[in-house]
Amino acid sequence: MPLPIRSSCAGLLFVVFMGTAHAADPAPLRTELTLTHIATDKWRADYVFAEPVTAIELGPQIGTYRKQAWRLLTNGVDLVVQDNNESLRSNKPLTQLSVEISRYSNFELDQYAPINHFSDGGADFYLGFLYGSLGQSEHKRDMAVTLHLQGLTGETVLAPSKPGADLAGYAYFGPSKPARMGNANVIIDPLAPAWLRDTIADTTAKVSQFYEQAFQRKLTDTPLISVAMIGFDGEPGSISIKGGVVGGGVVYRLQGRGLMEDHPKRRAFMAGLVAHEMAHVWQNNLARGGIGENDPWIHEGGAEAIMLEAMRATGIFTEEMADQYAQKLLKECDDLKDDVTIYRGFYACGFKRFNSYPMAPVPLWRAMLTRSEDSDESYSESMIQAILREQPATQKAQQHSEHLQ
Repeated sequence: MPLPIRSSCAGLLFVVFMGTAHAADPAPLRTELTLTHIATDKWRADYVFAEPVTAIELGPQIGTYRKQAWRLLTNGVDLVVQDNNESLRSNKPLTQLSVEISRYSNFELDQYAPINHFSDGGADFYLGFLYGSLGQSEHKRDMAVTLHLQGLTGETVLAPSKPGADLAGYAYFGPSKPARMGNANVIIDPLAPAWLRDTIADTTAKVSQFYEQAFQRKLTDTPLISVAMIGFDGEPGSISIKGGVVGGGVVYRLQGRGLMEDHPKRRAFMAGLVAHEMAHVWQNNLARGGIGENDPWIHEGGAEAIMLEAMRATGIFTEEMADQYAQKLLKECDDLKDDVTIYRGFYACGFKRFNSYPMAPVPLWRAMLTRSEDSDESYSESMIQAILREQPATQKAQQHSEHLQ
């Protein structure tokens, strides 16, 4: 997928990207999509198609999101659900279509949150649920989208770093201005407790700078890390954390009474999470290649291994804390019988594999980044083995103790 083009003018942000199409498929259809924040809890999505279409195939149903929050403004268009997939269908060809979208706070398991609301009225709006393939006679065509984002008067509007058909990302609308921390921009909900703000700020600044030095490359764009606080309800000590890396940035949705309690273990957990997600940002920091659809243990176990090296090198984890973290993962993998095909195995057993290689995680991933970008290959076990065969054996303990200046 080509890199996005982004510019800004009078508060209006444009993001241009191409849909993914196979060579034998019809060419993507040019589509202008304007998402406007029209009121505190309302947006309007206006589509303009270069040629008439009769449908937008939106993909899997997202709970009650579209049924509950979407109001079709174009006559003759209906929201249709079939085989758990949703589409907008018109009774005649059209070149324009508009939808009003209202506040929605639900979260569906294994799906991106459609909208994350901040306590000050800001919102992260997931763009991916606006995209789909276009129906045109007997053909389906991908979208080649030019996206315009328009906020309320005086509002901050931020586009994702890397939007696209498969990596849509979140757009931020709200009163907050991002704060620069290391090589990332960060927006933290004003409701967030001081310990959480301090942990996120300290970890983001230190770890992002470590990754830049460790991988010897700068980020192609400045990622946005946004943290929305949903509330402090639930059982004592409970914490719910949802989100992750999407669109080149990191989005968090936090909830639970446990967030009100400052404790070293909570700080360590949150710091590790921030460093893990930032590792994913760096895994994707390529013009081509990178993460594919296979071998999730490489991505997740690799992020755990990279994270732990960063936490050691920056001093966020003491050597004892880092060793305890590693041993916990190794034991978990032993209990899972080294199965890298199940969810927790992606993390624990993926980490165990990276921990066992004769190259330490940082130089190995540095080589993987270079090889992937040079060859346009996705990360894979065969790539790792090829790199290991080409590198002279080194003392792993010595690599692990290396501190970048």
